[in-house]
Amino acid sequence: MSAISGRQFTDELLEGSNQQCVDLLRMSQEAFVRLCNHFRVRGWLVDSKHILVEEKIDVLFMIIGHNQRYRVLKNRFQHSTQTIHKIFHEVLDKMIEFAKEIIVPTSFNPNPNIPGNHRMLGRKFKGAIGAIDGTLIHVVVPTQEQHLYRGRGRGECYQNVMAICDFNMVFTFVVVGWEGIAHDSRVLSETLTDDAIGFPFPPPDKYYLCDTAYANTRGFMAPYHGVRYWLGDFRRRRPMNKYEKFNHSHAKLRNVIQRAYGIVKARFPILKRMAPFSLEVQRDIVIACFAVHNFIRKEGLSDEFFPEYDQTTIIEQEGNDEGEAEEVQPHGSTADQTYMASLREEIATQLIQKHWLYLL
Repeated sequence: MSAISGRQFTDELLEGSNQQCVDLLRMSQEAFVRLCNHFRVRGWLVDSKHILVEEKIDVLFMIIGHNQRYRVLKNRFQHSTQTIHKIFHEVLDKMIEFAKEIIVPTSFNPNPNIPGNHRMLGRKFKGAIGAIDGTLIHVVVPTQEQHLYRGRGRGECYQNVMAICDFNMVFTFVVVGWEGIAHDSRVLSETLTDDAIGFPFPPPDKYYLCDTAYANTRGFMAPYHGVRYWLGDFRRRRPMNKYEKFNHSHAKLRNVIQRAYGIVKARFPILKRMAPFSLEVQRDIVIACFAVHNFIRKEGLSDEFFPEYDQTTIIEQEGNDEGEAEEVQPHGSTADQTYMASLREEIATQLIQKHWLYLL
């Protein structure tokens, strides 16, 4: 049994070194305090006779930040297993309400905030408002369902999560819960046609950057098929024509979503080794992790995770896009497809012209 109570432990974290708070709660003291105040002001969580809001949220982060079990936290916070269970689910339920507030579509700003070395690319892809891609997150499922969640060539089970993020690494849309064997293109296709999900279609003059699995129709700018695309393909040999130049630039700009995924997984290790909760709870945990990520980023708080994945960091593709891509059925007219193809050609021509001028 711990020598100090849960309240004392939480006070110690908030009054001690900031690094200790980052290590244990996966965020700075300032971020944790602001988050607790946000939940208190919204009325989502209230202090009880023996447990403050801060301690309740502390319990959640000890679980999703370190994958700790109820019996471990029982000793850490000096509460019964039943109390720890109740606190965890109370806070997680409110995190879903929080996610509805913090994971929202972009404002479709015509001048997106594309930092650093990619700012020039942003001017070429001036209609781009974000990137879309899938990622695999570990999941625990019953034995009879495991064949549905094993990603291609992998022994572990995963759920396929699809998200959109803007160029500031803020997630604007997240869909969770798909089986690991589901191809990214299938997840997108079904999401686009399910009105209940509410996919945030961009205005006619805006588009998301997406990979080769997605149709090049209005609202989605895909790279050229049958041409080098992945960033690793260009390490030894630079782009040789306008199609390769476009694909290389597209991949560099779209890599923002892989970097954003990298931050979320680094902050919350439970996403790499999920605890054996029900599938519904596991999905809620994923949503909670994305929501906290957005909160820290939107609040502009100092954070040790974001600098590790700055614009110069290259994160390789990791979604379920192995093998032949399943094409998404176009959701626009022939005119829409022609428009996007023409726009892609225009951008490719501008990029290669600038490229050759640079070499001269």
